[in-house]
Amino acid sequence: MECLRSNCSDIFDVFYKYCDIISERNPSNMKESLSLLLRSIDERRRARDTTLGDIVRLMPCLNLSDDSQFNCFYDFVFFICRENGQKSIAVHRALSAWKIVLHGRFRLLDQWCDFVQKNQKHNISEDTWQQLLAFSRCVREDLGGYDPKGAWPVLIDDFVEHMHRTIEIAGCSENKSMCCSISNTFSGLNLLPGSKRKTLEDDSLEGEMVSDSSEYQQDMMQLKRQKNNLYEESNRHNIRGCVQTSVCAVEGSLSKGFEGYLSIGSPLQLNHKNRAS
Repeated sequence: MECLRSNCSDIFDVFYKYCDIISERNPSNMKESLSLLLRSIDERRRARDTTLGDIVRLMPCLNLSDDSQFNCFYDFVFFICRENGQKSIAVHRALSAWKIVLHGRFRLLDQWCDFVQKNQKHNISEDTWQQLLAFSRCVREDLGGYDPKGAWPVLIDDFVEHMHRTIEIAGCSENKSMCCSISNTFSGLNLLPGSKRKTLEDDSLEGEMVSDSSEYQQDMMQLKRQKNNLYEESNRHNIRGCVQTSVCAVEGSLSKGFEGYLSIGSPLQLNHKNRAS
């Protein structure tokens, strides 16, 4: 820490002078002391403006995990970014400073900086600067925790409205993309909520096939019953002298029955032929 402090001794001394001044209880003395300190900073800046570089060098010298010290440091950054005694800072300087001091602390930092760069024409006031730190701590990435009735600066309120519109547009685009993906996957189908992939024509064809299969099974059962009846009749005439004749008669009858069935074709085959023709 000491070696780092030696590399930023000037800015480190300025920072602690600033902390000592704002800790005073006398507002009049504090205002005068801050004016003198800012004047000395401006004089040094005329020779070479190293404000942002000084901020980067100062940060490793401080215990910024301590909230009280970070709050003081954050206010100090605004103080040294002021130019020529102004009470506000230029937009480009505020954006550069925010990217340094709020990096890793404000999840919407990139969106905020982009919004400010495109929409803010006037300088950033001290109130807006301080309120952004509170906003970054209490508002989540999904904008949860934001109270529209709170005394937020107009710029922050406008940013929240912008983010809500952005989220809504992103949601609509995602839903549209999902619908297009489904339509491409099932090309040619008129997909409606609750609809099935089968068409009425498919259902009708499937019903006909089931009906044909049922008729075919009934015909086969009838042939089997005829076969059993013939065998039973042959058993009743099972006499030694006519056994061979009865068996031959049974086989002949069965052969004729199957030949007749195969010659006309099954109902399933006939239906398929009719549809094909």
